[in-house]
Parts: sequence; structure tokens; C-alpha cells
Amino acid sequence: MTAGAAKLSGLRAKLAFAGRKFHAWWEGYNFDETAERAAVAAQFAGGDARPPDQIVAEAIWGEGRLEPGAPIWTMRLARMLALPVRANVIVFGAGAGAPLNDLKHGTRWKVSGLTRAKHVAGGALRSYNMAGPRVNKAGAAGALSFFELHRDALPAAFVGLAADLLLPGAKAAFVDFAVARRGARLRSCFPSTQHGAPKTESEYADTLRENGFAVADIIDETPAFMSLIVEGWAGWRSAYAAIADIDDARLRADLMRALAAHAGLWAERFDALKSGQLRVVCFRATRN
Repeated sequence: MTAGAAKLSGLRAKLAFAGRKFHAWWEGYNFDETAERAAVAAQFAGGDARPPDQIVAEAIWGEGRLEPGAPIWTMRLARMLALPVRANVIVFGAGAGAPLNDLKHGTRWKVSGLTRAKHVAGGALRSYNMAGPRVNKAGAAGALSFFELHRDALPAAFVGLAADLLLPGAKAAFVDFAVARRGARLRSCFPSTQHGAPKTESEYADTLRENGFAVADIIDETPAFMSLIVEGWAGWRSAYAAIADIDDARLRADLMRALAAHAGLWAERFDALKSGQLRVVCFRATRN
């Protein structure tokens, strides 16, 4: 590992440790500093195999997060499900694992997650491509979905997958971006989204109803999500300082390009949310 890569890995370890400490404080459980430092050291001992865009996203938003988020937001969405203490829950769009950790620290649920991340450590978090037959169909009593509807060129296919993995009567919360008018593309906000694009609330609701779900209500999460974006800029400044200090010119350039692209993307999305062209909504639904 080069000196530059080691320096960035050191920053990531510090951010990871701080995130674990915050989780412990927020959820009210004892924090074993020695054990947590050892776990973080082991995690980053071999360097960083993740692609630049994932490294940058986690450096900005926090360990395991590829977009804005926080334990308090995950738990508020989880409480909407009103599930039993020992429920099996699946998280779609689980990023690099942070939503799973939020739920493990805040609930007694058995949680697993599916992600589009390019680098997956394993365990309860699996990529869609690698999940295959190991996914327990019709086995989950609840689900959270983070921004997966707009990422798929065929949202109905994703909703059908979610329905297949849930028990009849299972509760689900689908969080996603919604555009103000039908057909709006907002290309500067969604330049490369797996050929998908955000839809209107009514289009999403129709897709859910036509593919196995009853929609109970739609909740506006825009103000809460905008707050998460604002809070994340502190992480952007830390990431920029660490990348600027890297000696390896090629690595520094790759990460700076990824950082600039990521910052530009979220600036565009924030402006669209502020102007009302874009919203973040949560669909509370029940599997038929």
C-alpha cells in the first residue's frame, strides 16, 4: 500500500471509529473502546480495495453509507413498520451496510440486505447479482427500501422481487426520489442511474399496487433528507483535506475526480429538492 493510500485508509479508520462511537451513544449501549479500535484496525489493515466513487461516498456520508443517511432516520422509518421484536427484515438498497448496522443496534430484528455497491464485504450484506438462490423467498416479515425504485429501468421488476421475498401481510417502507411532473428526467441529478429515472408519486404508487402491494399512505421525507445532505458537507471537507494530502499523484487525481463528481451530483439534487422539482417520499405498504 502506498503512503497516499495508507493516509486515506487512516482517515477512513478514524471515521469508522467515530461512527461506531456515535452509534453506541445514540442507542444507549456500552461502548468497548479497545474492542472497537481492534475491529476497525483489522478492517483497514489490508488497505482499501473499493472503487474511488465508493471510497469518496463513505468518506462523506459515513462508514457503510453511499448516500445521505443517519441512524435516527433509519430507525424512524423502521418504526413505521410496527413489526414484532424478533422479525426477519430485509433492506433493499443497503448501501455498504450502514442501514443494517443501524437496525442491528436499534432493534432485535434479524436483518439482511441487498446492495448495488461494487465492493461487498459479505455477511448479511449481499449484492443483487451474488444473492441468487441464497435469498429466502417469501421469508421476510418486513422490508425497507432506500432509493431502489428509481434506479431500475423497470421498477415493476424490482417491486416484483421485493414482493417475492416478503410474506403475505408483511409491512414495507419504500423511500425514493419523486419528480413533480410525469416525464421529467432531471438528467443533471440522475446522469447514470442504471437506465432508470425518478417517477411521480402516482406512478410509483400504481407500480406498487400492480405488483403485490397495498399502499397505506405516502409521507413527505424531503425536509428530513435535505437536513441529512447539509450535515454531510462536514464529511466532504474532511475527505477533501485527506485526498489533497495524498502523495500518490494518480490516486489523488482519481479520488479528486470522484469527489468533484459526487459533490456536484448532490449539489444538483439539493437544488432540485429546494426548488420543489424533486421530492423524497416514503410509501408505507403491505404485501398482499
